[in-house]
Amino acid sequence: MPRNLSTAAWLSLLPNQLTLTRILAIPLLLFIYPFGSSLTNVICAVIFGLAGLTDILDGYLARLYKQESRLGALLDPIADKMLSAASLLLLADSQALPAWMCGFLLCRDIAVSGMRMIALEDGYTIQVSAFGKIKTILQDVGIFCLLLGQDYLDIPFRITGMLSIWLALAVSIYSGYLYFIEFLDNSSNSLPDDN
Repeated sequence: MPRNLSTAAWLSLLPNQLTLTRILAIPLLLFIYPFGSSLTNVICAVIFGLAGLTDILDGYLARLYKQESRLGALLDPIADKMLSAASLLLLADSQALPAWMCGFLLCRDIAVSGMRMIALEDGYTIQVSAFGKIKTILQDVGIFCLLLGQDYLDIPFRITGMLSIWLALAVSIYSGYLYFIEFLDNSSNSLPDDN
């Protein structure tokens, strides 16, 4: 902790610093993963796993210390999408994951983010659904396992990763549909009356 900051001030900055750490993990993944060795794969999986933990931790700390901010609310989902997008692209490039699957997951996330931005401009919020959270967890587990790329301690990480990504894909279709329906309902309610 810097000497010129009080504990309260330092804690108020910590959630956003954790979010920024997630963004800073992306260049490391982009640089290290293409080496393609077992060691670099493990390093990348650990980096991704730790970055995923910061996602849980920053939100928890922000709520615990009542330091939820507009910047954090905007930065957190951007950091999540950037980290998952970079990781999915690396997996598609290395052929650990089919490119069409990566493209579908990315397009779904962009579409949902776009709906959320339009909703904010129209004065309402589309909350993250339980299915959206399940999709994120499944996708993150899948990415972690596929970054490892092979089995360790008799745990079938490759099979587990592909199964998780397939489940994430199925849940993403359903949760994307739910977001779209909510978006349409709210959009039709916010249209001006012609009478």
